[in-house]
Amino acid sequence: MVKNKKSNRLVWILSLTFGPIVYCILLLNLIGMPNIEFIKNNIIDLLVTIAVCWSVGFVSVWIWYWLGKFVIKYGPFM
Repeated sequence: MVKNKKSNRLVWILSLTFGPIVYCILLLNLIGMPNIEFIKNNIIDLLVTIAVCWSVGFVSVWIWYWLGKFVIKYGPFM
């Protein structure tokens, strides 16, 4: 079985960027846009939230990747 390096690289890039992208979209869609003072005063909360979103995005992309490989290998379960 030949491994595709481009698809593996895409999964790594997607897993590293999915969480922060979702976080930035949610941050931009807040009703009261946070300003620089708010971010400066709550920098620890901001960093923790980014870390949580990054880790959730990283894990979710790899779960979908491995589930896809499992379905391709063992599907269609009948």
